[in-house]
Amino acid sequence: MNAFAGRHVLSLNQFDRDDLEFLFDATDEVGRELAKGEVRRDLEGRILMSAFFDKSTRTRLAHETAMLRLGGSVSGFADAAVTRASGRTQESSVDVFRMLALYGDVIVTRHPVTGEPARAAEAIDGALIINAGDGTGEHPTQAMVDLYTIRQRFGRIDGLTIVFVNDLRMRCTRSLLRGLRKYDCQVRCVAARGMDIDPLLRAEVEGAGRTITFHDDLIGVLPEADVVYSSPTVLAELPEDAVPRPAAGELPLGRELLEAVAKDTLAVLHPLPRKEELPADVDDTPYNAYFQQAANGVTLRMALLRLMLGGPSVGDSPTGTART
Repeated sequence: MNAFAGRHVLSLNQFDRDDLEFLFDATDEVGRELAKGEVRRDLEGRILMSAFFDKSTRTRLAHETAMLRLGGSVSGFADAAVTRASGRTQESSVDVFRMLALYGDVIVTRHPVTGEPARAAEAIDGALIINAGDGTGEHPTQAMVDLYTIRQRFGRIDGLTIVFVNDLRMRCTRSLLRGLRKYDCQVRCVAARGMDIDPLLRAEVEGAGRTITFHDDLIGVLPEADVVYSSPTVLAELPEDAVPRPAAGELPLGRELLEAVAKDTLAVLHPLPRKEELPADVDDTPYNAYFQQAANGVTLRMALLRLMLGGPSVGDSPTGTART
């Protein structure tokens, strides 16, 4: 059953495992179409509005590319400073979203204020909202891409050991953990100092029967890892007296370390952009799954937009006014 039709996408908590698997099967179908060069332009006449109040490269462009490949159109803004959403004549956020809902069918938004996409969804009618990252909240479509990439790589998610390293406060990490709680997998965390997982999120995940273990040294857990999920460190959010350090002591997640300790089948994921935590010498190794992860960002979002907006192949089409 299509649980995405006519619904906003604000959090991974909206969807259960069957919903995600339904989306992943639809993504497989889109992938086959792309491979054959025979993509159905199901969303011709539909308009995606980008509303990015915060910086983005992959997320914004992946959503826009997905819509264009499906025959739809794209409008909106990538910088609020060039609109009435910012500056001396700034209008309310609610009014901005109300206007966008009048002009488009789906609004993809990134906002520095946690919870703002959900508040916007409550205020509008007639358009769907995709949360493309809200402050320290969530990044649900990134987590969907991450889960799909793991499934694509291994043919499953159940039974795997997933190791999170570096900055565990990131919204993509929060969403991915909420996705993994729906699967039978082991989760290990190796946080850099001062960058541990939110205790409330840990309680939420463990409340679903998933155990998270915490470790001081990546080298100790790397041999058992099937997936390592790294992320950049947001230095601006560190306390002034904090001294950041990489998760694996003073070692980045580099080729030398992986070849010495990791399984040959290990997959390294990273939402990008990367910094010193993931050197470029991993790019041409079998461990590199992050470029495929980035490519999947378009494929999965094509499937998601089809399901949300009711392409002709979807069993359950939207019935009108959008609701969460």
